[in-house]
Amino acid sequence: MAVKVAVIAGATGAAAKRLKEALLADADWRIVGLSRNPPKSVDPRLTFLAADLTNAESTRAALAKVPEATHLFYTARAQFSDASKGVEDVEGNAAMMRNLLEGAEASAKSLEHVHLVEGTKWYGMHLGRMSSPAREDDPRHMPPNFYYAQEDLLRAHQKGKKWTWSASRPGFLYDFAPERARNLPPTIGAWAAMCREMGTRLDFPGKPQNYTALFEATDASQLGRAVAWMATAKAARNEAFNVTDGTVFRWERLWPRIAKFYGLEVGQVRPLNLGLWMSDKAPVWEAIAKRHGLVSSRMDDVVTWNFGDFLWGLETDVVSSTTKIRLAGFHDTVDTEDQILRQLAQYREAKVLP
Repeated sequence: MAVKVAVIAGATGAAAKRLKEALLADADWRIVGLSRNPPKSVDPRLTFLAADLTNAESTRAALAKVPEATHLFYTARAQFSDASKGVEDVEGNAAMMRNLLEGAEASAKSLEHVHLVEGTKWYGMHLGRMSSPAREDDPRHMPPNFYYAQEDLLRAHQKGKKWTWSASRPGFLYDFAPERARNLPPTIGAWAAMCREMGTRLDFPGKPQNYTALFEATDASQLGRAVAWMATAKAARNEAFNVTDGTVFRWERLWPRIAKFYGLEVGQVRPLNLGLWMSDKAPVWEAIAKRHGLVSSRMDDVVTWNFGDFLWGLETDVVSSTTKIRLAGFHDTVDTEDQILRQLAQYREAKVLP
């Protein structure tokens, strides 16, 4: 019988998908997922409840159905309109976090731990040059930053309580996730497919500084394993940790491997505004989808181009130190280049990308 009951807020989102897998790999866990439109589950240890985190009453009512909850995982995110800018809604994200904490404190009398998924935007990577490698105790940049508001809420609510907290700060989160268009692999794959369809080489559509800068990313399964570890590790109590694959890469090194995967020649560095440049290319994608028998003929179902503008528009290194989490006891490592190529192959096999 499960002895730990996890409530995952935002249970159908990007960070939660692999977290559920990591927790269910341990027979001691039972999971209750909160989401606006809860899916059906065939796993008896995984159930879903309807909850609108933007609504305090809805959140409180859902949590009241799980009074036995021992662990709370916040993986949700308020929507924002322009992924190319990277700046997100502070008050909206803070309100959702507040609703969850207040609802849990009202009903979960056996609560042991609360985990908050943050990100590298904590260090201002979306604002320009960030300290690199970023360390968890680096000074904050001038607000607004919704991660600051959320963690401050978490720390304030935990004072004087028996439960503890932790926070993870992943880099660019990537995964085989056909349901998510704002994602690294389909951005790469859709761009390569367009280049091949239109008879061009595989140009790099970002800035020259981006092509040569040093980057890190975080495979979603790596994040899931790390968060599951933080939930119970004594060394993780009331601490924040950077979580990345543990390897670094440069696009100038990875790009030729991507070109080879798609049977293309490497082109030149040619900065483009993809959100604008691809706005009239829907018919091209429809032709690609028809020829290759893809699951969707709508380009917008597969890729969010202005996410590519943000990703490839950064001009400095984006690297986070993982010394703290390794010294604390989490040592998993992923080869980012190999994993991206594996996921591109998964997208091809699933007929999402050609």
